[in-house]
Amino acid sequence: MKKEYSGATSFIITVVLICVGVYLLDFMTPGSLRHYGLLPRNTNYMFGIFTYPFLHGSSSHLIGNMVSFSVLAYLVSRLRHQRLITVFVISWLLSGAAVWVFGRSSMHIGLSGVIYGLWAYLIVYGLMYRSLKSIFISVVVMIFYGSMVWGVFPINRWVSFESHLFGALAGALSGYLFAKQDDRRDLKQQRR
Repeated sequence: MKKEYSGATSFIITVVLICVGVYLLDFMTPGSLRHYGLLPRNTNYMFGIFTYPFLHGSSSHLIGNMVSFSVLAYLVSRLRHQRLITVFVISWLLSGAAVWVFGRSSMHIGLSGVIYGLWAYLIVYGLMYRSLKSIFISVVVMIFYGSMVWGVFPINRWVSFESHLFGALAGALSGYLFAKQDDRRDLKQQRR
């Protein structure tokens, strides 16, 4: 069990180090990595679906995302340690693809689509699965991160609300599907 949680911790640390490393590289070579951002419906920037989460525009953007990511990723790993990477990848790729198709014609960067995916996953999974642990984590997330809901609205033109919105939808879908899957698994085990 400890090995599995250390694997989740290693994954979280790896993502943070990649984001910090990319930020430092971009800082030392000003703007050289901006062309790896995501520019919707522009085929020259389609590769940004895979790279845009790891780019950050400022140190405050980076720090804010790394703190939120670390906390929410840790909570996902506490529910189902092996599921963290799956929810991360689903939130990353679905939000990126949706932003590329539906987003404003503006450069999108940052890990916030993944963060919103983890956030929505924790809330929906807790409400759907309804174990004491998952409900407790869901309530904690709603108390401490409930204000994130405002991030899915186009309030600030400098913020990619599309990443937030599509990340949250991807995370909510993951939470719903995985809760149903875990309910079925638990029901089979009870019948044995």
